[in-house]
Amino acid sequence: MNERNSTDQRKIPLIRLLVDLASAAMFAAMIVLTSVRIANGTAKGRMTVLILNILLWLIPFIFRPIFKQKISDGIYAVFVIFAFLASFLGSVLGFYSKIWWYDLAIHFAFGYLAAVIGLFFFCKLADVYAQKPLLIMLFCFAVSLMFAVLWEIFEFSGDALLGNTAQGTHIPTADGGFVTAVNDTMEDMICNTLGAILFTLHYAAHALSKKSLLFDTLKKDFSAARTQTENNC
Repeated sequence: MNERNSTDQRKIPLIRLLVDLASAAMFAAMIVLTSVRIANGTAKGRMTVLILNILLWLIPFIFRPIFKQKISDGIYAVFVIFAFLASFLGSVLGFYSKIWWYDLAIHFAFGYLAAVIGLFFFCKLADVYAQKPLLIMLFCFAVSLMFAVLWEIFEFSGDALLGNTAQGTHIPTADGGFVTAVNDTMEDMICNTLGAILFTLHYAAHALSKKSLLFDTLKKDFSAARTQTENNC
């Protein structure tokens, strides 16, 4: 029996294996892509983005030994999915500039994934199985909108302090300053909210149907991280 338990403890969870394989593959792909762009002279002005995207894929390997079970495998999976969509496809391959709706789609996806992170926080703070689904949905929805607001504040700060144009083209004013239209910010916020609403509807379907719909797996994974943290305290 002890040998069987020892074997089970050493077994790598499938989601962790997939995260590690995806991260290693993307790290290698970024090394190759960066080398090719340096060789053909197309890396000029993009080296910072390329280097940051190389280092980005090392995060699961660096964070896991530091934080151990405090960050669950599900959160690393969310990170890998979003990093691939937003950073690799969006920034490295230029989907933001090539596809007009891609930024809106990323904000929509972020709204949903940020709510998943909200579920992680909820599982860390309380027994998710003992709480009413409505409370869980409201908490996750609020966390998603919080992340959306913080991101827009970050973009605004970068535009105001560093002269970036993340929130749109600068419009000169009579006093020598500039303003930006609110369209980009509001469109991003709306898409984030729609993503959070999709999560809420998804979770409601899970609660009403009594079927997993992926949430049983997430709650088990997130709650395991909480239990492990408590045992280590």
